[in-house]
Amino acid sequence: MINVDQIKTEFLKAHLIDPVSQRKVVELTASKVIFTNHSYPIHNGVPVLFNEQESIFRTSDVLNEIPTTQNKTYRKKGWKTFIRQKLLPSLSHDFTFKERYKRLASDCGGKTVLVIGAGDKIEWYVQMFAGALVITSDVHSQYIPDVVIDAHQIPFENKTFDIVIAGQVLEHTFQPWVVASEIERVCKSGGQMLIEVPFNFPYHGMPYDFFRFTFTGLRSLFNKSKMVECQIGEGNASAVATYNSQLLIDLFSNRLLRSIMLFISRILFGWWKYLDKLNSTVNRRSISVPKGFSMLFEKDDVKRSNSELLNEYFELKK
Repeated sequence: MINVDQIKTEFLKAHLIDPVSQRKVVELTASKVIFTNHSYPIHNGVPVLFNEQESIFRTSDVLNEIPTTQNKTYRKKGWKTFIRQKLLPSLSHDFTFKERYKRLASDCGGKTVLVIGAGDKIEWYVQMFAGALVITSDVHSQYIPDVVIDAHQIPFENKTFDIVIAGQVLEHTFQPWVVASEIERVCKSGGQMLIEVPFNFPYHGMPYDFFRFTFTGLRSLFNKSKMVECQIGEGNASAVATYNSQLLIDLFSNRLLRSIMLFISRILFGWWKYLDKLNSTVNRRSISVPKGFSMLFEKDDVKRSNSELLNEYFELKK
């Protein structure tokens, strides 16, 4: 029987680099990842590799299990969570999500996949990319990823992964252009990068929420890759429904009244998302105010000029 944990350990030994010096692993013990000039702790079996000279995250927060970008208690089972997630209609839905991932995973056998910001979907990613070696990562260890990293300094060698996924991550990065460059760096030539971002969405994960992305803004970040596909999964109607709901909720500071407004707004606006099916084709109208979208890139190492990147907007249908 294949020991997946052992395979991952050997993979990390072979491909991890020091996020400070970029040197390779000297030794990987039960408690530390050791490089020539630095060592990093392993917490609950998870290596924690922050370059604290540059990162806004701290190793001590991970070791002390202090919530930062995500609080595990938010997902805690209870009647409030059940009502919010299961009983009330959602304000948006990514109608392209399942097919997008099925296509990406359809030929993943024997490949290596890096998931940045895996959150509470670690098991889902591993199941979706069955047959591939999936390395999950995050800036915290709440859901036990394979490594804790800051995506501004991804501690892996150049051209390590066949597929890199960053779903709803770039908005939470201090310098998304640096993160995009790192994603391209660790992706193999001919490899694929799936990037999912919000365009219209309320401030969330405070204070670790920094950016929103237009079509041209996201495209500009990956100038050594061709755009294979762009999808509007959550469109204009989802964006309007989300903001209408937030408006009603934020009229009040009282927790009970806010909960009542949450309930009312979900009932009032929960059906609006289906209007997005009427304009699901990517064109200049559909990218005007969507809630969010995704881009699939293929790394070809051909550096594009700013004008070439901008021209891809004009290639869209009106």
